[in-house]
Amino acid sequence: ISTETLFATGNSVDERKWLRASGALFDANLPVADSERVIGTTLFSSDGQTYAKLEEVDWMLQELPLTEQSRALDIATGTGELARGLAARVASVVGLDATPAMLEKGRNFIRESGIENVSFQQGQVEDLPFEDERFDVVTCRYAFHHFADPKPVISEMARVCRRDGHILIVDIVTRDEATATEANYYEWRCDPSHTRCCGFDEIQKLYRLSGIDVFSAKNEIIEENVLDWLNFSLTRKPDREAVIRALEEELAGGEQTGLAPFMRDGSLYFRQREAVIVGRKR
Repeated sequence: ISTETLFATGNSVDERKWLRASGALFDANLPVADSERVIGTTLFSSDGQTYAKLEEVDWMLQELPLTEQSRALDIATGTGELARGLAARVASVVGLDATPAMLEKGRNFIRESGIENVSFQQGQVEDLPFEDERFDVVTCRYAFHHFADPKPVISEMARVCRRDGHILIVDIVTRDEATATEANYYEWRCDPSHTRCCGFDEIQKLYRLSGIDVFSAKNEIIEENVLDWLNFSLTRKPDREAVIRALEEELAGGEQTGLAPFMRDGSLYFRQREAVIVGRKR
């Protein structure tokens, strides 16, 4: 696929999501202008199918009650990474996303994998195109930090979930409230589709307000290589340089970025908090 084809839409967020789903990276040594992109090597997977490790998916799903009869919906599914993880555990999965190119890539992966119980549908997370109580399980992985307002999304997830069914949200959340503004700023410099990280307690409160009892809530600190993070997000060169400079200045005693940078084996790393929150609809 040529770069001209990839960028025909002119939608920068969709471009970044599509390239990310395809496993494409910038060449870190080349300048990237607004009018050009450089497609490099894949990040975690040689086929570009997923950046999630199997043990990570297992960790996300281990508290989610699933049966062979469960009907699941995965919203903001992207190329269906979590949907594929759900497929072996449930009767059927629908993956919903707003971006047609992502869905087409997901369909290709499903066909290549021989998975027969996953389908894809285009739609908006704030207005899900399904009747009330259609699904037994509704999930969302690594998308809430892109949403302008999490409240209507959680409300819609609850609406299409049956009573006593389960809701799962997996996302990065605020690591330290004292530096949340700074952390969100540098997350945005890395990826302009980032809006803000919700708080761990905030998501649980929104569950309760939406008629969902918290069933399980866990979080852990994850450590990320900065260059891998910037490459994966296809960060533009000026933003890339600004983020690295800020992290290095913090290490030298400068202002906090909220990302808690540190060095490991000569490479720059930072910390995020990942949360997995399961709820049961009342």
